[in-house]
Amino acid sequence: MNTLPFQRASQLATTGPQTQWLIDGLWSDQAVGILGGEPKCCKSFLALDVAVSVASGAACLRQFPVRRTGKVLLFLGAFINPAFNNAFVWVKPWIR
Repeated sequence: MNTLPFQRASQLATTGPQTQWLIDGLWSDQAVGILGGEPKCCKSFLALDVAVSVASGAACLRQFPVRRTGKVLLFLGAFINPAFNNAFVWVKPWIR
């Protein structure tokens, strides 16, 4: 009969793997996620800020440093809002 492997608590690692960040303290590297929340709580503007930060290297929300820049694919499911027509006007100058 095979027994289940076990390890004593004293033999367990004391630290786990270090988190690799794409945006320091905000979004981990290689992560895929969904931003959710109540209506009109600026989810789409946060997504735009994250995307512009990763694409340009600018700090996200002017506070969280970007560890690695790269190409961004942004899909906004609620892109029906006409306010985004103005959003791209003020986002465009950030990307140079």
